[in-house]
Amino acid sequence: MVFDKEKGELRFLGQRQAAVDAQSLCDHLDSLVGIVVAEVIMNNLETRLGKKDGMRVREMNPKATVDELVQQLAKVDLVTGMGLTKVSLPKDPSLPTIVEIWNPIVKGSRGASKSFLFSWWAGALSSILDIELEARTVNYDEQQNTMRCEIVRRKTS
Repeated sequence: MVFDKEKGELRFLGQRQAAVDAQSLCDHLDSLVGIVVAEVIMNNLETRLGKKDGMRVREMNPKATVDELVQQLAKVDLVTGMGLTKVSLPKDPSLPTIVEIWNPIVKGSRGASKSFLFSWWAGALSSILDIELEARTVNYDEQQNTMRCEIVRRKTS
């Protein structure tokens, strides 16, 4: 993370970023186009951004293990305010990867909120593991303030 006061720029993984109210963005997108279309739009955007960030973190750390790269991405979630992220990578690639985020910046298991956090992770992991992945089951536990997702290999026909 780099903050350049001279330019008024905040950068993560070399990309300029801006602080936004992500929950408001997701809620507004849901209300504008409906939850199904909002989820698709956010999924497309965040998967693409996640893939780019996954490639960037791998290029910046060519000798790092997959676990080290995933830990770095979880740290990016922490410093960007996405929440506290735990990623459980299975040894068997046919099993889902579990991503859990405590105190997530967006809350919800449908619409744009569903895709905002986990489509990015599916994209980033796709780049790092060199396989196409997608977010499947997303759940929000209001009492524990935790979102959980299964990320699985994308089925191709």
